[in-house]
Amino acid sequence: MNDARDDSLLARLGDLFAQSDPPPADAVELARQSFVLRALDAELAALVEDSESAGGDAGVHRQAVAVRDPGTAPQPRQLTFQVVGPHGGDEVIIAVQVESVGPHRRLTGHLAPQGPARIEVRQPMAPEARRVDADGRGLFVVDGVLPGPMSLTCRRAGAPDVATQWTLV
Repeated sequence: MNDARDDSLLARLGDLFAQSDPPPADAVELARQSFVLRALDAELAALVEDSESAGGDAGVHRQAVAVRDPGTAPQPRQLTFQVVGPHGGDEVIIAVQVESVGPHRRLTGHLAPQGPARIEVRQPMAPEARRVDADGRGLFVVDGVLPGPMSLTCRRAGAPDVATQWTLV
């Protein structure tokens, strides 16, 4: 347990680091913006599959090596996000194919269980979130997504919101 001396020492150390090695202004601004971009009441869907990951591990990315003509279009990337229920059953799966279309990305996705939903695409570089509707089969398409960090939020009637972890597209 911390006592007053520990708190005092931690405060002095914090002041020392703030004066001698302050965080870069860009990092402070990005941290501030990340709080604005959170979906506070949403459940977090973890990335469980990424076609660009090494050996099937969603957390490790492999650097692509050109083996064809450089003019060949890059292959679509497959991402799968999942929220697991308290008893081990899948509550929601958000599967997305990411394609490069010129300087932007196209997201083609589907939801399980199937059903209508509002999909929101959040990006730090976009002034506001983009919203599209998934149809009755849970299918949706989002065009014009900027390359960079992205998070999806799935909103369904009568169900808690689900937000994906931030992923580079």
